[in-house]
Amino acid sequence: MSPFTDHPDQGNPEEPGHEQPHGLTAAELRDLVRQHGDRYQPILAVLRDQPWRELMTSRELLDALESQGLDWSERTLRLYLAEMAEAGFIERHGRRGFRLAPAGAEVARELTVSRRLGAILYRMEETMCQVGVDLERGTGLVSVNAYVIPRRLLLPLVDDLEAVFRAGLAVGSRVLFAAPGEDILGRPVPDDCIGLGTMCSLTIAGMLMRQGVPSHPLFGGLLAIQDGKPSHFLEMIRYDATSLSPNEVFIRANLTSVAKAATLGSGAITASFREIPAPALPRLQETAAALDAAGFRGLLHIGRPGQPVLNIPVHEGRVGVILATGLNPLASLWEKDHRIDSRPMVGPAPYDQLISLDRFRDRAATLTA
Repeated sequence: MSPFTDHPDQGNPEEPGHEQPHGLTAAELRDLVRQHGDRYQPILAVLRDQPWRELMTSRELLDALESQGLDWSERTLRLYLAEMAEAGFIERHGRRGFRLAPAGAEVARELTVSRRLGAILYRMEETMCQVGVDLERGTGLVSVNAYVIPRRLLLPLVDDLEAVFRAGLAVGSRVLFAAPGEDILGRPVPDDCIGLGTMCSLTIAGMLMRQGVPSHPLFGGLLAIQDGKPSHFLEMIRYDATSLSPNEVFIRANLTSVAKAATLGSGAITASFREIPAPALPRLQETAAALDAAGFRGLLHIGRPGQPVLNIPVHEGRVGVILATGLNPLASLWEKDHRIDSRPMVGPAPYDQLISLDRFRDRAATLTA
């Protein structure tokens, strides 16, 4: 029987102990995708867009596909997954779920590049609509950049982290923390690691939107800091013209010097450049003052209507705004140790689950005692 025939006797691809597939060459996999693209490409795209997740169950895959407008039944998806596992696109791990096989990951990267162009912008706007914090009550959802870090780096991490937050180069003043054996954004933390999450600039954008200040993200940039203040942009990548996170690119390319900016007042950090409608400027200034009074940092610079911000021109009737990104703490660590995984998970988290830097220091001391 052909593995590409929809047949009810193909078995449940999530049953434990099911044999792993034989491998095909990348060229053979591409041929299969050309023949069965309508069923394979959406699944490949979902798995490719979730690189931080170790495994995805069929239920999670079905939810993601439904969000794309695909009305597949659970049985249909199981059959497609069985076909893809048999061909070697994906690996199945019993009831725990699926992930891309190495050959499948390469094919997925090639096939999804066009759909990923500008996709980061759409995901940013979607996330911005979902998050929002009530600082007085300490409730609401925030967008978090989370990463798993070797446990041996925990004590040096505390000092570096505090320096970046103290300099106002991160977002807010809390972090999401997960000890070994716990999980962070659904990902288990190994025994020799800790999980750390920092709020991203989308949290501020969501807060602004709920205060009547809509903002449009234009680009992620490498921002020069001089004497502790934003000076000018060194590099920029437009959100609508890339398939990668601009700020991850700057970090992995070793272009940042966040630690120096935090401790010495001069360096290069990652930042997000946005524009707001000029009539919203008074409301923005009020909200910025409230954030500052609450100790919620991250809003670095507010321009004037139609006027350039630092060295960046602004559209007529708009105001330029610069936000720090939540990846700056990671950048300061990457600058010291490139073995840190710089591909963060991104997802929502309840604000009241985040802890202060003082509590983070206490928990770090307990874990290393």
